[in-house]
Amino acid sequence: MSAWTRWLVGATSAVFLLGLVIALAPPGPLLTIDDLAYLALGRTIAGEGGAPMPAQSPYGPLYPLLLAPGWLLGLEGDGMIAFARLVNALAGAATVPALASFLRRLFPEIDRRRVLVAALVGALLPAALLTASIVWAERLLALLVVLVMVALFDALETTSARSALVAVAAAVLLFAAHPRLGVAAVVVIAVSSWAVRGRGTAVMSVVAASGAAGLGSVEWFRRSLATATFDHPGIYGPFDLASRRGLGEGVQMLQLGLGALTYVVLAGTGLALWGIVVVARSRPKGWSVLAVGLGVLVVAAWFLTGVPRADKWLHGRYVEVMAPMLVAVGVAQLHRLSRRGAALLLVGVPSLAGIVAAWNGSGDTWASARSPVMMLGVEVGGAPYGNDIFEPGAAAAVAIAVGLVAWGLCRWRIEAVGMLLVGASLWGVHSGLETLRQLHESTVSGEVAERLDPSTDISELFVDVGGVSTSLTNVLAWEVGFDRSVTAQTPRTSHVLLALDATPPLGATLVIEFRQGMLWELNRSVSGRRRPGSGETPRSRLRHRHR
Repeated sequence: MSAWTRWLVGATSAVFLLGLVIALAPPGPLLTIDDLAYLALGRTIAGEGGAPMPAQSPYGPLYPLLLAPGWLLGLEGDGMIAFARLVNALAGAATVPALASFLRRLFPEIDRRRVLVAALVGALLPAALLTASIVWAERLLALLVVLVMVALFDALETTSARSALVAVAAAVLLFAAHPRLGVAAVVVIAVSSWAVRGRGTAVMSVVAASGAAGLGSVEWFRRSLATATFDHPGIYGPFDLASRRGLGEGVQMLQLGLGALTYVVLAGTGLALWGIVVVARSRPKGWSVLAVGLGVLVVAAWFLTGVPRADKWLHGRYVEVMAPMLVAVGVAQLHRLSRRGAALLLVGVPSLAGIVAAWNGSGDTWASARSPVMMLGVEVGGAPYGNDIFEPGAAAAVAIAVGLVAWGLCRWRIEAVGMLLVGASLWGVHSGLETLRQLHESTVSGEVAERLDPSTDISELFVDVGGVSTSLTNVLAWEVGFDRSVTAQTPRTSHVLLALDATPPLGATLVIEFRQGMLWELNRSVSGRRRPGSGETPRSRLRHRHR
């Protein structure tokens, strides 16, 4: 084993252990709708039957496939959450060798020390480490973006049909990880087809057709899996979204896109922007990276139009998948940044980004529970320690300071740059962990965990998916157990979760009144006389495995 391989293995192992420790540190789980949907889809793949949840938005099937082994091993509750966090930590660790391969292909002349430091920094961004504690596909998405670029570069260099098909396969996996990366996958397929133009129209057609067939197969599998889990293929599709978002909202789309770029500048301390500039100069391969990134940005801006959410004007979750690669490029080439360039990209643009963030932000709505999850990446850019109130001025000031110090150190020792940036990231993570703790306490999952007596004997829970909020329905179903929650009352039903204004069954006893619903205990002698709730249309009984 060469010295380079040993260093790479050591760095990858260190990132895995650090990522796992951080992923297991927060309280929780947060149990947002996304968390439970992924867990439910994985449970269906494992053959455990659907979950008592209402219809959900489209989710990619790849991440649930990785979660399915946890269900097959018999894990439940906290054990299944820990398994999901293990998967996230593995995906984050695999990003290190993937980034190293990407950087060596893009800059074959670069010193290996710079490659390793840049790969480490790219893999240790605060948002990546902190979202790994949540059952989201974000760490997997960032890894797949890098792998797609490696495959695409190979296709552009070799111009062989085999390399082009490998890039197409990687693009299909990207789409399988999350539907919102479908545009980016189409860009990769188009570039792969263009790469083999010298081999004839027939080869180009085969590559393009293979990509179309792959995307179609993934979409068919996604719809089938969603139907088996939620009795619905997805609450919206591309055409439905197009009718409600984006069309006629061009100005807002531009504003949201600007907000996403502002986020990347502040969270990446200006280094991501330098990475964009470096990639733009790396023709023709660099243009393929920017095309994929533009696809990600357009979808993010389009998807957020018409949606009332606190953080959409400075949003990170949808564009963070590109951040590890762009920051890694910026760090790897930081020593080539001139004084004039540093003044512009590390001082001027972050200052402007702070002004734009202050203008573009939505006031004190940053205090809402949802915002800190999306804004974790900004912690390294100066969000107040452990606070969910975002301050653009502080973010810009810290971004400038960190960027300038890193640039000043880069011509001395790249290892010093790595220590500085990793330290800044870990400080952001430490702050983010406090934010996650506060967030857990303010969410439905925190409310349920605090108020649900563990000694409550629930043999089977009926959930009114039509009358109770999806958040409370999903969280309580998870706490009780998917295998003991149903959407149609049976003789085994001992408790029912109803809307606040629903008429309880005869003889039922109120157990807990949540903010979004009420939990009742049935009187077995009279519970069969009257069905709980009003107006619901129960789905067919789900298949369950009883504990």
